[in-house]
Amino acid sequence: MIWIDTNKPYMEIKANSNRAFNKTGLKIIFHFLLHEDSINFPYRQIATLTKVGLGNINYVMTGLKEMGFLIQLNKNTYKLTRKKELVEKWMSAYFERLKPALKIGTFRFLQEEDFANWKTLEFKNRDTRWGCKPAGDLLTNYLHPAELTIYTTETRRDLIKNYRLLPDEKGNVIAYQTFWHQDEDNGHVVPALLAYVDLMNTNDRRCTETAQKIYDAILQNKL
Repeated sequence: MIWIDTNKPYMEIKANSNRAFNKTGLKIIFHFLLHEDSINFPYRQIATLTKVGLGNINYVMTGLKEMGFLIQLNKNTYKLTRKKELVEKWMSAYFERLKPALKIGTFRFLQEEDFANWKTLEFKNRDTRWGCKPAGDLLTNYLHPAELTIYTTETRRDLIKNYRLLPDEKGNVIAYQTFWHQDEDNGHVVPALLAYVDLMNTNDRRCTETAQKIYDAILQNKL
């Protein structure tokens, strides 16, 4: 037996405790990207606006600081920095962690002509909005979607009843829960940032071209 007593004790490496990009953190960051001024609101007010638990706000603020995405200008003022990089990191985490949990279901219209006339569909709820490909079409007039994405606060039963949809795992209408609050009024279209992110995540050439058009026309001066 050989006894070696000169080595330093083994230091256990703790898992990364940064919570900025967990499911709740992603919702808060998205709100900050839409409304950067709210970063300097009281934590309780941010929690109310984002509808998350108060304790989560500090975790996100701390995480953003640690990663260099949030800088302090003076005693009471913070500002997002490297926003394009922040959006790219948010986009990847959103696609992997949050979006799958938001899925309500996949459907098809009872009448095929309803799909062809999707632009005339009247939503029953102001929080029901077109996302991804239909949003890209409405924002740029460059894309003709073969699949429709809806973000909504309506239930699965409401969607079936209100828009004559049938559950179908191979259908061409996909519904997700709305996860943000207090966004700009884009009519029945999700915020341009979310449309951009969803289109980029399709890995489809026409969709990424549409996403770039959204970025150039709407997002470039904000990020």
